[in-house]
Amino acid sequence: MKPRYLIFSMLVMSASAQLEKATFKPYMHFGYEADSPQSHNRGAFHYVNVHNTVYPDSVGSFYQSGLFHTWYRPVEIYGKDDYSRDKYGYHCMEGGAGYKPYLHFRSQKTPQKFTTGAVAGGFGSFSNGPGQGVPSFERAKNSPSLGWDKNLGRYGAAQLSNRLIYPLDGVGFKEGSNNQMLGYGYYALPLTEPKSSTAGTDAPSGNHCWTLFFNTKNFSGPVCFFTPYHWAKYSIENPHLHGQCLDSSFLKVNSVYQRETNVIPAKQWTAANGDVYYRISPYTLPVDKDGITRLGSMPMTFDSTKWDQLEAWFSGGQPAPAGFGAIGKEIHLRKNKTAFFNFRMNKTIRVDTKDFITQVKDSDPSASAYRWNGTLATQAYRPDLVKLPEYYCLKNGSKTIVAIPERDVPRESRLTKVDFPADAREDFEFDGFTNDPITTPLNPEYTYSDKVVDVWKTPGPVAGPFVTRLSDGSQVVYYWYKFNEQPAILNSHMDDAERELIQKRVELIHRHWSKDDQYFPDPAQELIALDDGLIVTPPKGLEAGYVPICVHQQLAGEKLPDFKTVRR
Repeated sequence: MKPRYLIFSMLVMSASAQLEKATFKPYMHFGYEADSPQSHNRGAFHYVNVHNTVYPDSVGSFYQSGLFHTWYRPVEIYGKDDYSRDKYGYHCMEGGAGYKPYLHFRSQKTPQKFTTGAVAGGFGSFSNGPGQGVPSFERAKNSPSLGWDKNLGRYGAAQLSNRLIYPLDGVGFKEGSNNQMLGYGYYALPLTEPKSSTAGTDAPSGNHCWTLFFNTKNFSGPVCFFTPYHWAKYSIENPHLHGQCLDSSFLKVNSVYQRETNVIPAKQWTAANGDVYYRISPYTLPVDKDGITRLGSMPMTFDSTKWDQLEAWFSGGQPAPAGFGAIGKEIHLRKNKTAFFNFRMNKTIRVDTKDFITQVKDSDPSASAYRWNGTLATQAYRPDLVKLPEYYCLKNGSKTIVAIPERDVPRESRLTKVDFPADAREDFEFDGFTNDPITTPLNPEYTYSDKVVDVWKTPGPVAGPFVTRLSDGSQVVYYWYKFNEQPAILNSHMDDAERELIQKRVELIHRHWSKDDQYFPDPAQELIALDDGLIVTPPKGLEAGYVPICVHQQLAGEKLPDFKTVRR
């Protein structure tokens, strides 16, 4: 009997020593006082640290993580006592900087990108900027038009800046940037006029052109805006939404700030006594020179001052200043309060963070500031990054996981021998990005034709093609279009008079506002720089009223399609 018992024991020990797939979900909630006046609902802005959260070789199509961000929602809908998605739908500007699995190209050292994420009436229309729509379209290789034949988001945002290219794959940053601040937000500009009908129906449209603004080291100012039609079209078949979508509504103030992360690869091992041990793939957060981690800063809300200035300007008055005013008056700066880390293992089991991180008060009252405790968190591969504890334990009978030092991990578990990402490749796809070209109907090889896609060529661009190389390893082809002849405007159901009016207003902005103007107060931390390849100068004669439109993006070094030369 003894030999049989010994064999049985060895089998049990062998089974218990097997490592299994696990997942770590580091979700973060940032607390801010609900202190914005209700009148400060014309726009909002904040700063986010652009920083690496995973090691460069650990990015894959499984991984999605937004950095510090919020959801900008229409008060006319979300302020209702009976609001529900089933009744009113989902309407939001929820984009930002981060890792996005549907992107094609990435920088090795700074792989994050910015996309807008404007959800209109539901996820059927999702504008990620002038060149991106519903994320699933990018895989639609069997479609004759790769989604450009559908006005479901790809035409939701119009290019406004004449100094910044917005690539089809999202806006990237200067290579090597880490723990520097990107300022971004939205303000409703009155670039159009309200109207009583939309696309030939009795659904009204407002004139709130929600405009993305950046504040960075090498570019500041308006970038692009969502056309009123992008929002109003969902009220056509839903009359109870007339006048309540973001084309007509201002913002619900005091929005929450969070940080969503999909999953971080992990391994787990169960001991004979039922204790479960975990090891996570390296996960990092930024840290300043004083040892403090500051995540996000200066959430601001704005009153109607800029709106009023622009209305007066567009009616023949003095040019509106580029700046948004003073903190405490036109600008309300929200104050920080208690935040918390909602870290979970395998989606449901809570991780106790008090042993390695504590929120602290900071000289910046709007920043979420944290200090690292003890030795469980360590410096990562660069001095401005701190690595979360790698090892954790769930004691048998406990409901909470705690971080532990490596010395407390049972040797027989072999968790200390795990090599990420190599040992997790069977669990997750560490495939980087596709590097597939992204194209538009202006591609000479593109033969599909209908009234939606033909506006790329009729009337078409006025100058190009031009090519710029980006630090994500791609090359971008762009043309210059007259502002009101760009595809997004021609697909926004504006008549000739409306297009002429918005053209005149945009020309005023181009002549009087600069990418070097001070639009917003700067943060205490250093501003980030956008990829230098995105900054452009208009050709002579096209300085006002013309915009660069990206029409193609592919890996640098590969032969480009034979784009037609235009000098109109």
